[in-house]
Amino acid sequence: MSRKWERMVSKNSKKINKDRSKKGIAPISTDPDRPEVFKGRSIMLALFFILISIFLLATLTKTDGDTMYWYTTSAYLVVGVFIYFVRRPYLKVSKTSLSKRGLARELVLTPSHIKEIVYSPGQVIIDLNGKSPRWVYTKTLNRFDVAAMAGRLKKFAEQNQISFVDKTV
Repeated sequence: MSRKWERMVSKNSKKINKDRSKKGIAPISTDPDRPEVFKGRSIMLALFFILISIFLLATLTKTDGDTMYWYTTSAYLVVGVFIYFVRRPYLKVSKTSLSKRGLARELVLTPSHIKEIVYSPGQVIIDLNGKSPRWVYTKTLNRFDVAAMAGRLKKFAEQNQISFVDKTV
């Protein structure tokens, strides 16, 4: 296909996908190698900030409660809600790499850095080569769809010759 034709197809598919999303219909796929993103929830960190906010409210008993105290208490509550609803952890699985959200940037793994992928009931563990910490995704702690994630990671492991261990069988 010529580049002009590819640009036309891309432009038209974006327009159609935008219209379909407004109608609530699933978008058409123009890129079969598009990365698949699995999103979870950061329950522990959000709960930590909300508990700090509650603690600050509980210790307000005999103080005057100046405005800065109220700003601090409400800021902890807002940060906890923000982390729970907006800053969600994810695993992005593309054809040749895995990536996740780090503290300040996106961390990307190529197949050469992955030793094995282990799927056990309720969790997926990605073991890395060297001294790097392993990536653990759980259903109970981070609310990930572990079964769907394991299916996509199995396909990723087959494409990139990585060992995939299924402990559910």
